[in-house]
Formats: sequence, C-alpha cells, structure tokens
Amino acid sequence: MATIQFRESQRQVIEGYTGGMMGISAVPGSGKTFTLSHLAARLVTELSRHNTEQDVLIVTFSNSAVNSFKSKIANILQHDKKLLPFVGYQVRTLHGLAHDIVRERPALLGLSEDFQIIDERVSSAILLDTIRSKAVEQQNLLNEYLSEDVSEQYARRIQHQQFPDLLFRLVQRYIQHAKNHNVDPSTVNQWLSRSSKSYKLLSFANEIYDNYQRVLRYRGAVDFDDLVMLALRSLENDQEYLKRLQERYPYILEDEAQDSSLLQERMLGLLTGNKNWVRVGDPNQAINTTFTSADSQYLVNFLDNNNVQKHTLPTSGRCGQPIIDIANRLVQWAIDEHPAPELRNAFYKQFIEPTAPDDPQQNPPADQCLTYIHYQDGETVAPEQEINFVTRSIKKFITENPDKTIAALVPENKRGYKLAEALKKANIPYNELLRSTTTVRETATILVHILTYLSKPHDAKLLANLYTYVWLFINNIEPSQSTNSIAKYLRSQRNVELILSMSDDRSLQMVTEVDDTYIANLEAFYDFTNQILALLELPIDQIILSLSQKLFSDPVDIALCYKISALLRHIDNENIDYQMKDYLNELKLIAQNQRRFIGFEDHENGYNPIPGQVTISTMHASKGLEWDRVYLMAVSNYGFPSLSPTDTYISEKKFLRSNLNLESECLSQLESFLWGRDYSEGNATLDSRAEYSAERLRLLYVAITRAKYDMCITWNNGSYESVKNHLSFNVYSFL
Repeated sequence: MATIQFRESQRQVIEGYTGGMMGISAVPGSGKTFTLSHLAARLVTELSRHNTEQDVLIVTFSNSAVNSFKSKIANILQHDKKLLPFVGYQVRTLHGLAHDIVRERPALLGLSEDFQIIDERVSSAILLDTIRSKAVEQQNLLNEYLSEDVSEQYARRIQHQQFPDLLFRLVQRYIQHAKNHNVDPSTVNQWLSRSSKSYKLLSFANEIYDNYQRVLRYRGAVDFDDLVMLALRSLENDQEYLKRLQERYPYILEDEAQDSSLLQERMLGLLTGNKNWVRVGDPNQAINTTFTSADSQYLVNFLDNNNVQKHTLPTSGRCGQPIIDIANRLVQWAIDEHPAPELRNAFYKQFIEPTAPDDPQQNPPADQCLTYIHYQDGETVAPEQEINFVTRSIKKFITENPDKTIAALVPENKRGYKLAEALKKANIPYNELLRSTTTVRETATILVHILTYLSKPHDAKLLANLYTYVWLFINNIEPSQSTNSIAKYLRSQRNVELILSMSDDRSLQMVTEVDDTYIANLEAFYDFTNQILALLELPIDQIILSLSQKLFSDPVDIALCYKISALLRHIDNENIDYQMKDYLNELKLIAQNQRRFIGFEDHENGYNPIPGQVTISTMHASKGLEWDRVYLMAVSNYGFPSLSPTDTYISEKKFLRSNLNLESECLSQLESFLWGRDYSEGNATLDSRAEYSAERLRLLYVAITRAKYDMCITWNNGSYESVKNHLSFNVYSFL
C-alpha cells in the first residue's frame, strides 16, 4: 500500500499535535477535512492502546459533513490502522451534540422525557400566527417608521403585504440573538418596564418572543436555538454530568469554527475544559454572520490567544495560479487599500499558496486557465442580457468540453430560478442547489392548482384554471385558440356540477371555435375532474398519493409526491383542525420558493458535480465545492456593496424613514439591555451596512475560489429604473 503523503503544514497538525488547545486557519482547498480526519484517526489509535471507553469527538456544521468525516475516518482506521472502522470516535453536528446533551437529562431543564424539537416550518408558522394577531401593534409600528413620502394607498399595501414579512424576519433574528445570549423574554420585559426610554421595536419583538415561548411550553417542545442554550445550561448546572462527558471525550476537534456562535463556543469550551480542543476554520469564508448568530471573531480571538497553538493550512491545489492571484489580491486590496476604512478588517490576513512540484495534487496549469469580466462598467446591461450571455457561453463550453464540470453561481435564489428557466429552454442539462429545485416547484405548483380547486369545487374560475394549468400541462397540450375558448367557456359557467355530470346535453355544443378533437379532450377532462373530486373523502396524505398515480409517470415526481404526502400527514397529525385551505398554504410556500423542501437532487453525502451538466447554486451553497469553470453572476453593487454613496442595501426598505434597517435597530436596542449601551437611532443601520458589505466581500472570495481553471464574472443593471446597478466597485478596483 502506498504511503500517504502529507504536506508539511498538514504533517505538523496530524503528527505534531500532542494535546492542548490548537487553532488552525485553513485556506480554501487546503484539505482541512483530510487533515482533521487523519488527526482523529491518530488520536483514536492512541486511545485504543489503553483499552478505554473514551471517544474522540468531531463536531462539524452540516449532516453532509458528518457523513464525509465518518467515511474518511472509517477508511483510515480500517485500511491504514487495521482497527475497527466505526469504533473510538463520534461525529456530530453542533445541534446534534446539543440534542444529545439535553436528551440525556431533560428533567434537569424542566422538560419531559418525550419533549419534541420543532423544525423551521413549525417555528415559522407559530411566529407568523402570533404576528398576525398583533394587528394594532403592527399598525402603530408602521406609523412610527413609515416615510412621509409614502402615499396613503401605498401605505395600505405595505401594511398588508410587505410589513408583516419584514416583522417576521425581524422577530426571527431577535429571538435567535436573545437565545444566543441566554436571555429570556421576562428579563427583557422587566428591564423595559424600568427604562425611561421607549424601545418600540424591542417591545414588539420581545412580546412575540414571549408568546412564542408560551406556545413551545404548551407543546412540550423546543426549537433548534433552544438546544444549544439548554445544553449549555445543563452543563453549567450539573458538574458531575459535565465531568462524565469530559472524561468520555478527551479530545474535541471542531470543524468550520468560523461559523461558531457565542453559546456554541461556550458549550464546547465547557466540554473540553479548555484543554484538548482543536478548532479548524477559515475566517475569510465566514459568510453566515449577517443572518445567523455566527461570528468569525470568536475564532479569530481564539487564534490570537497566546495559550493556543497556532497553525495554518496555506497550501491549496484546487485553483490555477491566475485564480489564486485574484483571490489573494482581493484579500490584500481589502486589507490595505479599500477606500472604506470600516471594511479593511473584512478579511483575516492569510493567503493561498500553490502546491510544491512534488505535491500529489498539482494546481491546474496557468496557461490553461481563463479569467474574464463580461461587459465594461458603465454599459447598460439588462438582467435578461446577462442570462442570455451566460446561457450561450455555457452551451458553447459544454459542446466543446463535455468532460468538464461547470457552475453558475448567483447571489440569491431568484436569479438562479431565472437561469434555470433559460437553460431548460436551451435544452442544457442542469442541477440546482437552490432553495427548491425546478422539479419540486413544478410538482408543488400542479398540486397547488388541484388543491385550490378542491377547496372550492363549485368555482368555475378555478375549474378553468385546473384545465389550463394542470390538464393541458400533464397531457403536453400546447395552449391554442381552441384551448383558450374552452377555458373561457368553463370560466363562464354558473353551474359547475351540472356540466361535470354531463347531464346538460348542450354543454359541449356550447363551446365554439373548437374541433372534435378538443371536444373529446374536454370530455376526458370532465372525467379526470370527477375522479379527483372523489378523493375529497380521503385524508390529505392519501389525496396526494392518489394524485401522484394519476398525474405522474416520472419516478422523481412520484417520489416527491410521497415526500409531500409525508409532510402533510405530519402537519395533519399536529393540527387536527386544519382544512384544505391550510394544506394549500403549506404547498404554496414550497411552490413559491418561500420554504426549503429538499428534492432528490440533494444528497446527504454531499454533492458531486457531473461533467457536462451545469450546477446552478447560490454562492452561499457553493462553499466546499469546486468546478472546472465557474460563472459569477449579478456581481453588481446591489449584491456586493462597498459603502459607496451610491450603493443600496437589500435590508433597507425605501418605504421606511431614513432607510432604517429595522432588524439591526431592534438588535441594537437589545444590546442596550445586554451591555448598557446608549441607543441612538440610525447608528445600527450604518453599522449593518459595514457588516453586510464585509460579509459580501468574503462571499465574493468564496465564489472566486470555487473555480479550478476558468472564472467569468458577469453583472446587470437591475430591474428598477429608480436604482441603476453597476459592476461592483469591489471587482474593478482590485483587479
């Protein structure tokens, strides 16, 4: 068997670690999973010599990473160490570890033995219901923060459409941050009652938080944010239990440490006793800080601690030298030259180094690499132009390079959906790593139309929609003058039950401008409609399963229906008073991309790009992946601002006075409670611009380092005449 070759930086970690606290900063593609896996296997081997029942604990961020670590460590133990492959170590996500701790001693925390963990769907539903019940408070808040320029008619539309969603996100982040600081709503209420100042956002958010926790207690449930908070509380309150866990896990290896939160760091610190703790991460890939409680500063502080052994994994064989140069130049420029001083600490000062000549993973040859920015700044680039250019370029590249992998990375899901439509029209094969896939959205949309009709079966308009959006689609019938006439006829009927029963002999003859083929088709549609009406007597999950057999032949569609059926059955068990309209709302959230629903394009064991197929992914979801050619789309100042006076920010709404970011203002009011800081309106909004811009710089860095050979940057002016985007200042300044 060939000897495994470690790079010197990897060898120092794998063979040199003898215990204590170690911080490792790793550049993209440097093999941190490989390094941690070999270190874990070495430590497992050493523990096995003492016949102990101790385990090495590896903590990581996602389920796919858990599976990757398990596979790699098992292979090393079995083939290199000649040990049992799955003994002597455990791999857990942070939340999975927290769940293990809470589940072992729930009574200590006031929980029943059978406590439930609610998922994001249930949590969101509870919050939305609570927010909707506060109509008066909502109106008062809107009146407080609404811009004077907003018309009365527009204000009413904002009140019913945009403001509730804004408040939902605000409350969601508030609860997340409150729990991350181990703060309960009653404590905040006491502080508010004593305060001489008015904190309206904090008061509203905390009231929702209080109601939310009451619902959880009534259900005997906790959410994911509760798990870490309760696990920490359990460890702090039971020293004997903590000591047993410390003895059980003599070494803890933490992956993706740049994504750790305050409570997560404290929990792992307690478990390790701040002794044998190895933390690996890349502060320059911290891209979750503005919408979670993660903060890469915790890892940076750990790396800067004099009591911590510091190592780097600087060598990467992933990218060609031209790509490496661009990534390094971005870091150097931001640290030394960025015109906004607030953004000069966006990056941790470390740079990617290419591999040595004898390294088994050689960088792609520089003369085979391409870096390209399409369009010059100042040009007028419509969003459709950008998508058309990328589609044409992809088609040409796939034709000439069928053995290469390719990705189009977008800043947000909506842009990815548009590109997916264009690729589908161009018959270009693709996979999606978006919030939901095309297959999921199409399947859910068909089911939405059917359930919409079943919720009001006597509505002629809904019957016409069933014909147009379901019947024609599943039978591959192109819309025409004849189908339009039939839809118009159906829409005009006053007695839907009569025409479906075919008791009115004149019903089909009344349809004009339609030949006999379409008349026969209409008869088949009536028969189909009567069949689905007969399903109304069944439970919701059985309705979905029955529809899947009638509607689909593709195994993926049928399997998706089974997953949707299981989801709705779960919802039905939790909500005995749900009606058809309630199930319909759940399906709409999936069809409209507002709720993540994992399709069969997602893989628990990680995603492997397929040559000849385009991967469409958000830049966030692309982290950890690599492709031969990568398109970075919509790299404009809107998605990647740099604190320029002309920049606009996604989190700031024009209908609010002074363009306030209410989420940040609310969290700033919370900080007044936590740390006794004076709150001054508007300062948090300005600070959030800098935080967001810094994170987007790091997101750009992550996207660049996904490319092995080729990288193409594109952008567009945006969809709104009032705000003209341009190529991100971050790009044309550092290149």
